[in-house]
Amino acid sequence: MKITFNIAVCFLIGLALSGCKKYDTDYKSYLANHEVTYPGLATGVTYHAGNLRAVLVWHPSPDPSIKSYVVTWNNGSDSVVVAATSHSPADSITVSIPNLKEYVYSFTIVAHDGDGNKSVGQDLNNVRVYGATYISGLANRAYNQANPYQFNADGSLTLNFAPADTGNVSTTIKYTNKLGASATAQLAAKSSSVTLTDYKLGTDVKYQSYYIPEKGSVDLFSTGTDDNFAKIIHVVLCDKSLFKEYRLPTDIESAYGWYLPYMWDGKTDESQGPGFYANYHDFPTWVTIDMGQQASLYSMKIWQRTSGLYDQGNPKRFEIWGSNNPSANGDFSTWVKLSTFNSVKPSGLPRGQNSQADKDFAAAGESFTFPAGLQQYRYIRISMLETWGESNYWHMMEISMYKVDNGN
Repeated sequence: MKITFNIAVCFLIGLALSGCKKYDTDYKSYLANHEVTYPGLATGVTYHAGNLRAVLVWHPSPDPSIKSYVVTWNNGSDSVVVAATSHSPADSITVSIPNLKEYVYSFTIVAHDGDGNKSVGQDLNNVRVYGATYISGLANRAYNQANPYQFNADGSLTLNFAPADTGNVSTTIKYTNKLGASATAQLAAKSSSVTLTDYKLGTDVKYQSYYIPEKGSVDLFSTGTDDNFAKIIHVVLCDKSLFKEYRLPTDIESAYGWYLPYMWDGKTDESQGPGFYANYHDFPTWVTIDMGQQASLYSMKIWQRTSGLYDQGNPKRFEIWGSNNPSANGDFSTWVKLSTFNSVKPSGLPRGQNSQADKDFAAAGESFTFPAGLQQYRYIRISMLETWGESNYWHMMEISMYKVDNGN
């Protein structure tokens, strides 16, 4: 009985082993006796946005059997094959996908080995591609309208800009240098100004800004066109050492030893000496000055006689005329009126009452600006129309004339 039982147990064990061996290989019938091999996956898959393109980057799989990667998009209708040039995860494989539309894409990356096996694939979604629509929303960086530029003591020119918009990386300044050649300078987004050391006076400045749509973008996007920078005007003081009286028959006479040349001798306060005093006569009356050079006038500054501040014969309303060939008879036939100016009293107080602000304003010299773009003139006439004291005489301590410097 015991022997029979042992034989039965051995028989059952044999059947079990036989059955296990059979089931262990059954799956091969479903795979046509071929095992499925999946090549290793890439890691660190990412992208960089571009201009009608996307640049995909990944770390290669360490699987040495991988021969290539196939990148597909547009639901698999478009693809590109990328050779597996490295199997070191420390390296990067980069591929640029060109000729895309401005859209948001999804890409799939599949690794292939030499035997036709392929990985399960990796998706890279929400890859944005930029183009004309993005560019249409870009604007050149604005310059500082309150203080667009300044000339420095060394003769260089500094251009001032407003803070940069998001995405701005640089602005290219286009100008003409002192040799007359085209030149450029770069303004970084974090900077608010750029200095040109070789700018040619009297020439225009243009600029164009560049942007990236998102961090890591491989392409710079420029605005569609250049913008004009503010008109750059270099204003300098006319050389008063060249000034002289140009006496014409209709000019008003001086009085009390206050002669016309004292009007440009540098003395702005009556305590320093006399200025000019125009004799009694019905208004208007005028004087003529030879500036010694032709100048496109930008502005002028006058200093009142301090003992009659905003009173007596100090100028309240006057005209400035210009000519290059004054008529010998003293008429106005060859003269051009450059501007009419009105003196301003800061406080607005009545005659005889002056605030400290009035005194400080007058002591600094009152400035008057001419219309832009005046022609160059050598001779000027100051024609007095009205004084603060409503007198029929007038006086002035000092004048300064400022011109546009075109570098000539």
